[in-house]
Amino acid sequence: MRIQGIKFRLCPLFSIISIVLFLSITVANLRVTHALLLSNQRRSPKWVKLNVKQSMKHTPQIEIPTIVKASAISRATLSRSLENNEYRQYCPGCHRPPIQCLCDYIPPNKIPIAIKVLILQHPVEFRRKTISTVPLIRLTLEYVQVLVGRSFDHQLDSIFQAALSEGTVPLLLFPGPNSTTLEDPMALTKLNQKRKKQVKENGVELSSHRNRDENKFLLVIVDGTWTQARKMVRCSPILMERCQQIQFTSTSIKDRSIYGSIRKQPDDYCLSTLESCSRTLKLLEPNNPIIDEVTEYLHNLLRALVHTQIEQERISLAKHSHIRNLEKIKLKQKRQLELGFDSDLLRSKNKARKNKEHLKYEENNTKQLGVTDNGIKIDLGDGLLLRNLIPSDSVFVDLRWPYRSNKSLKMIEKQIIADNINATRTGCHCCLGIEHDNQLVACIIRHRNGALGMFHVDEAYRRRGLGKVLLSKATASVQQQGDLPIAFILDGNTPSEKLFSMLGWCKENPLTKKGTGKRKAIRKWILKD
Repeated sequence: MRIQGIKFRLCPLFSIISIVLFLSITVANLRVTHALLLSNQRRSPKWVKLNVKQSMKHTPQIEIPTIVKASAISRATLSRSLENNEYRQYCPGCHRPPIQCLCDYIPPNKIPIAIKVLILQHPVEFRRKTISTVPLIRLTLEYVQVLVGRSFDHQLDSIFQAALSEGTVPLLLFPGPNSTTLEDPMALTKLNQKRKKQVKENGVELSSHRNRDENKFLLVIVDGTWTQARKMVRCSPILMERCQQIQFTSTSIKDRSIYGSIRKQPDDYCLSTLESCSRTLKLLEPNNPIIDEVTEYLHNLLRALVHTQIEQERISLAKHSHIRNLEKIKLKQKRQLELGFDSDLLRSKNKARKNKEHLKYEENNTKQLGVTDNGIKIDLGDGLLLRNLIPSDSVFVDLRWPYRSNKSLKMIEKQIIADNINATRTGCHCCLGIEHDNQLVACIIRHRNGALGMFHVDEAYRRRGLGKVLLSKATASVQQQGDLPIAFILDGNTPSEKLFSMLGWCKENPLTKKGTGKRKAIRKWILKD
């Protein structure tokens, strides 16, 4: 035997023994490997063995064993069910779930305007279908095109060429040092001059068009977070090469985004894609009445979207006993309070539908809730009205109660219902509220144990004597029912202590040692004889 130039002489018996040992070890290794594979297949529930039959017209059936991941099977089944519309139903008008339908707020026909809109949407934003504002723009405007991706050079080249051939100048809504500020009085003049220059360079005469203002601008909007938007613009250099950058700088309080009540914005001056589109169209066409109509439809759609999302979130939180991300939910509810989406989440912009549902609700629940014609309605002047609370006001009370929980909403609603039922017998209400322009701004509740509580006046309506009016009326109602007015006030709540003291209330045991903690430091107050 010769190995690498070295001669070895082996006896035939030794060679045979070596070959037999080698073959036996190889067979043993193969058996161990096969056993391990079988055990892994039995242990792992994530993999399913399938027999796929491949049948052809002139060939016999062949069984091909394949290994397919179970999650892939579920995704395929889910996609097929979605295609067949078996998994979830969607409204054919607005393409949203029926409980979040917005068909009452979309225009009868899509509105054509002289400005075309092109939206470049990040894939992550595309998957946020329920809270994305881009579909609302498509439901309102006729000339809207949406491209989904991270880089768009290969798609935008043909779009920009077609736009320039029609005399349309692309505008990119993106802030930067070279951006034209639309609030500038000379901004529109500069844009029109740039349009004429580009059209002339491309050999298109505006006089050849029937309407010189028809399709004069192509507004390009990037939909995504600021980080996503910067990457998309950086990965699509054609945007900076072919488009004129524009921006707006208005950051007043009245321009604050209402979209922030359901989704946190980086800063107070940040706007949603829909609001940015609406603001830009208004600045580009300041004297066009059609743009005013478009803006109104867009804002009504956005407000309806926010209302439905808050309402569905409230229903979801009431169902589950354990809530994750409690701090995040509290911050969101704080933003909703600041933006005014807190007084009545069931209120709708559609007045006819609201009145119809309200009348139907009252008709079906008058006997059950004890709502009669003897309800309290006292005009306080300046558009303020003192009235008894109704079950739908429980949302307002619950959002302002510092000890609210996932069960407090039902508890408050039961207390209001019980008070309405007692009013049919006693003729007086103890659960009262004050509203301004049909929005509740103050409230007081009588608990089932007889104590007055959940006493609140909105920040904007304080120092007007509304708290004094509410407490006086509630105290008088309790006395008319023949009960002793009582309340529980946390030690250190100086405004409440001063108000109660001014109206003749005092601590039941003023010499009692002060407790510690929120619950232990609560003192019982009673009305002086």
